[in-house]
Amino acid sequence: MRFGKGDPRVGADALSCVAAVDDDGRLVGGVRVHHGVEGELPSEIHLRSPHVASAVARARARGEAVAELSGAWVAPHWRGRHLVTVLVVAGIAAAETLGATALLGSCSDRLTGTYERCGYRWRREQPLADVPLPGVTSYYSLDRIEAFHQREARLTRALRSLRQELGSTPERIPEPVLRACVDQLGLRLFEPAMLSPEA
Repeated sequence: MRFGKGDPRVGADALSCVAAVDDDGRLVGGVRVHHGVEGELPSEIHLRSPHVASAVARARARGEAVAELSGAWVAPHWRGRHLVTVLVVAGIAAAETLGATALLGSCSDRLTGTYERCGYRWRREQPLADVPLPGVTSYYSLDRIEAFHQREARLTRALRSLRQELGSTPERIPEPVLRACVDQLGLRLFEPAMLSPEA
């Protein structure tokens, strides 16, 4: 079973999606936003870690509304332009718009840098060896969304812009706003790029 796939409990909770389409309307990337209202979040299910379960339980006991982004993907011909970064940052803003106050996340050690650029801070003191698959070391993060806003000025500006836009027109982020956020994040999303291993 691949991480995030094959378990009926994933998707049993309410979820939303952030999707990217090209100029021709073709889907080129996306990420799921799990609301965390009912049942377990993907990382709770697939990591099967008492550290994760207790961290989520403590956050909820403090009154946090815990959400999670998962399933980020990008079409092969869009890799290398950091579309996944834009999707994840937009997903954080979407989770906040939907009422989340904290964000759970997990990834394998090879992807930590990608998500750190989006504001995630991994609990490196608690590596999860051989989870969810043998030979894979995963890390998890659980932070208040407010903390993402305080990480870096570029991230703060982008999250603020996206949050404001999603609050008024949740179905679509206009291209000028998206381009401004891409510039704020220092990315080259709209430039042609060679294929790269970025997911």
